Amino acid sequence: MTEKAMDQRVADERRLLDMWLGGDPGGFSELYEMYKGRIFGFLLRMTGDRYLAEDVLQETFFAALRNVHQFDRSRNFLSWLFGIAHKRVIDHYRHAKVEADHIGDTGGSVGSKFDAPDETLSNKRLRKLVNEAVGELEPTQREVFLLRELGGVPFKEIAEMMDCPINTALGRMHLAIKNMRKELKKRGIDGVR
Repeated sequence: MTEKAMDQRVADERRLLDMWLGGDPGGFSELYEMYKGRIFGFLLRMTGDRYLAEDVLQETFFAALRNVHQFDRSRNFLSWLFGIAHKRVIDHYRHAKVEADHIGDTGGSVGSKFDAPDETLSNKRLRKLVNEAVGELEPTQREVFLLRELGGVPFKEIAEMMDCPINTALGRMHLAIKNMRKELKKRGIDGVR
């Protein structure tokens, strides 16, 4: 994204936030339309389950609705949404683990993988291979990779979301990229930078 486009997005975001905070629900609706695809793509890749991703997407925006007055306007709104989505996924898996521990059911699958729309990859096969490689990453590496690459979330904010030092977040990203290259090479894609 060019600097001019980024500045315009920030200006649009602030205008829509002002509308929303001023009581105009159109501001929220436009922000939802602006960011739902990016948040959904992140959630789909984190969970591997389309229905769960849809549920968590709704929970994310409901939480944003309830807590918008706590939003620090000096921060990036999209990063704030990614932070909420991240927490909702963690909460879901914590709840699922507690439930599974009580039931004693350790069998079960995460669900089916679906390709998320991705404007930067036009080749369907390449997109499939990249999604498979992302799916092979260790969960914390996958999370950092998706937050950074899909969400454009700054490493400082990723570190805050994941409650770790920034160097740990950077290290996880480095390992994610290294492991992605290995996975893609196994799948016949070499020379990925």
